[in-house]
Amino acid sequence: MSDRTGPSPRAGTKITATSQVTTAKWWIVIVVTFMAFVPERGPSTVAVSAQQQKPPVFRVGAHLVTVDAYPTTGGEVIKGLTPDDFEVFEDGKLQKVENLEFVNYDEPLPDDDRPVLLSAGDGMQLAANPRYRVTVFVLDRQAFDKDTWPPVRAALLEYLKKTVEPRDLVGFVTTDDPWETMVLGRRLGSIEDQIADPEWLRVPYREDALVMAGCGMEGMLGRVRADTTFTLLEGLVRVLGQVREDHSSIVFVSNGLPRAPRNNGDDRSRSFSMPRTALVNGRIQRVGPSQHQSYCEHEKVRLNEIDFDRRFGDLTKEARASNISFYPIAVWSPVPLQPAAFTARGVQPPIRSSPRFADTLVDLAKATSGFAVLPKGNVGEGLSRIAADVGSHYMLGYYTSNTKWDGKLRSIRVRLKRTGAEIRARRDYRAPTLEDLEGLSTIRKPGERIVPAPVAGAVSVLSAFRPSAQFYAYGAIAGKTMYVTIETPALAVQAGRWKDGASIDVIAESPGGDSLGMARGRLAANGRASLQVPIEGTTPPANMFVRLRADGESITQRVAVGANRSVLVGDPLAFRSSSRGLAIPAASFVFARDERVRLEWPVLGAVDRYEARLLDRYGLPLKFKVTVEDQPVLNARRLISTLVLTSLGRGDYVVELTAFAGEQREAHYTAIRIN
Repeated sequence: MSDRTGPSPRAGTKITATSQVTTAKWWIVIVVTFMAFVPERGPSTVAVSAQQQKPPVFRVGAHLVTVDAYPTTGGEVIKGLTPDDFEVFEDGKLQKVENLEFVNYDEPLPDDDRPVLLSAGDGMQLAANPRYRVTVFVLDRQAFDKDTWPPVRAALLEYLKKTVEPRDLVGFVTTDDPWETMVLGRRLGSIEDQIADPEWLRVPYREDALVMAGCGMEGMLGRVRADTTFTLLEGLVRVLGQVREDHSSIVFVSNGLPRAPRNNGDDRSRSFSMPRTALVNGRIQRVGPSQHQSYCEHEKVRLNEIDFDRRFGDLTKEARASNISFYPIAVWSPVPLQPAAFTARGVQPPIRSSPRFADTLVDLAKATSGFAVLPKGNVGEGLSRIAADVGSHYMLGYYTSNTKWDGKLRSIRVRLKRTGAEIRARRDYRAPTLEDLEGLSTIRKPGERIVPAPVAGAVSVLSAFRPSAQFYAYGAIAGKTMYVTIETPALAVQAGRWKDGASIDVIAESPGGDSLGMARGRLAANGRASLQVPIEGTTPPANMFVRLRADGESITQRVAVGANRSVLVGDPLAFRSSSRGLAIPAASFVFARDERVRLEWPVLGAVDRYEARLLDRYGLPLKFKVTVEDQPVLNARRLISTLVLTSLGRGDYVVELTAFAGEQREAHYTAIRIN
């Protein structure tokens, strides 16, 4: 196969300025800087008129919005336009075009711009540069059979060989892959080898689908597939929106995207799991559901409660805000190949899909300014149209006159002034929040992932919660007291690892290793313990040393504490519980979906208001209501929030609590993982 490669990692540099003026992509600075340092080799790839080369004037406290616009006549882009030729409206209000760049895709890049290899970081760095086009192919492998796959495969191979240019950053994933595995700018030969493999259709199903079949809930496989597909597409939209202002394309090849509401009726699924029994007092009795059965029942409830129509609306809205268009290619009437494990269980193959099911793909395209290749359409011609749809264009820049930094979606319309004709352009963008603007003052390294440092720090703590750990320890500092929770893995408790308990010694340590306080306690037979360590002096602890002793053995662990220095609220205490059970102190922040999480922040100062929200692992807010109540606990104030995890998918999340005391503001970030 071909050894051709993608674009060069040396072309383009991502720069962030300290003024609070624009989003983190800074496309203008990127282009100007690139042109200043590229050796003169003839005509520039980015053709800019003398008027357009005037450096932009950045305004402190303003927000620069970038818009890609495609003015055409006779199917060709109109060249030589100036800022005065455009009218831009935001939510119906006329804005002044401050900057203009023409991105010319008609002139090919020289061959020496082709790299040998691009890393994932290199690809993301180049994606911030408008010189490059970004196209991600998402293939729904379950939509194909032995008859429908060959023509699509042939069209994809033809596209990769003849249409992709050095300026194209191509990503390729299937709906069986996590979105994190997507790499922009992969070597084209590796993609060709992957899809040309004759066994490509026979790759095993996702583990979660196989597990649901093992639960005897084959009727839920459609909702499992919808859940994983939406999760993949949502992740791609978020990451592309974070690193790129210019237009991005997602080519989604499938037979439809379900928009089913919540399933409040009979799901026609049942569990084949046998009841768990044991010998109790000489009699065989049922002792409760097994872990497998509990998982099956929990997944059944979670999947039935998902409103896929709402997720569809949220996905398209986020795509518009991130300047991403979907170009679906509809595949009709396949009988997908299924794994041998399904056949052995007597699972019937899915029925042939109705052509109307592909209507959801048409809706997806219309909602994001793309277009769909209809069922039984010419896939090759569709791919050529997609490549031509994002060709040479203008990048406009204007400072929004709306200074309400509320994070809401705002509409954009662009017209040619001399004709009044509206032209194809970016439709929406999401306004920044005050936190976003503050984050722009932090200088970042080129290619650094755009994740707020507090969020990244909170998520990094989750790596300590390994299944192989002997025990988990968590220390929450509240003023002069450190609340310590010890928790051992459930499997160790079930195996009788701590049936006789253990003695506990905890020492609070300063950054230099000096002792600041200590306490002793006892680990119960259920593998849990809670104790308090009084803190001496004025230096806050940075670590705690924990030792468990039982049956002549000693296990020790040193745990970092006090990451959030605070004066208004302390570190949160965490509790886990089932829907009917009591709240149990938690040291591990890994939870199951059928659990509830209660977080309690001790109030240390004169807090007069507070708010909370749930973020994803990249710091983007989710539509998940987080309610906080101010309650007295042991004659002290605590801010308490209870999270019901049933509606959330697997992954890492961050709870952001913001407390205020007059003009003083303090934010705390707590990460949780859902398995």
